[in-house]
Amino acid sequence: MNNRKRFTFSALSIILSLGVMTYAQDSISALDIMRKVDTKALPKDITAKVTMNLIDTKGNVRERTLKQYRRSDTKLIMWFTSPADVKGTSMLRLSYNDRDDDTWIYLPAFGKVRRIASSAKTGSFMGSDFTYEDMETKKIDNYTYMLLRSEMIDDKDCYVIETTPKQDVTSDYSKSTVWIDKTSFYPVRSELYHKSGKLKKVMHASIKKHGQYWLPEKITMKDARTQHTTVMISENIIVDTELSDALFKTTEMTRIR
Repeated sequence: MNNRKRFTFSALSIILSLGVMTYAQDSISALDIMRKVDTKALPKDITAKVTMNLIDTKGNVRERTLKQYRRSDTKLIMWFTSPADVKGTSMLRLSYNDRDDDTWIYLPAFGKVRRIASSAKTGSFMGSDFTYEDMETKKIDNYTYMLLRSEMIDDKDCYVIETTPKQDVTSDYSKSTVWIDKTSFYPVRSELYHKSGKLKKVMHASIKKHGQYWLPEKITMKDARTQHTTVMISENIIVDTELSDALFKTTEMTRIR
């Protein structure tokens, strides 16, 4: 009898402890969640082949291919390798902790590297549904956050968080709703809202683990008004190869690596 009482008490203690652990996890603040997103493990560098598909409302597809090199979340350079009308076009983005990103684009037809002004970052990137702003590294202190709920999406248990740019932050969006996978702390869905309050675009990311890192293999951006869609698929992903800082220079943009 005593043994049974001890077992019952022990089992109840475990159940209660699990309940406390679950409550503690679910009571995490939106800012704490976003800090986990901001500090999740990333490769030192990534090399990948990227296919960009531009899909119109009739299902017609225009395919473009790119070579992409990235250093953590701070440096990105990419070259279009096909088709012929965009081959050689490149983009370089450098991110900083204390100021806005610097972005440059090289268009072979003009033969010069051009810096993208902050006022132009809401423009489309090479005719896609991604803007230069969409491709920037988001700075956690530039936004306010509200935890709305937890929700399953694509078999992933997610935190759903509303993010709003602070008043002094320039953005094409009034707010966004973001689904954060609780396992990887990677955003797997975002709903981006126009300043009028209407839904503007929806982003969806399919992620997969490469070694110790969770990385996106497919990112879809769909325009809610036009229904035009851009799909970016990453293949031949290689991580931690010690890419040189010399690669991420404007002088490197004029030749495909």
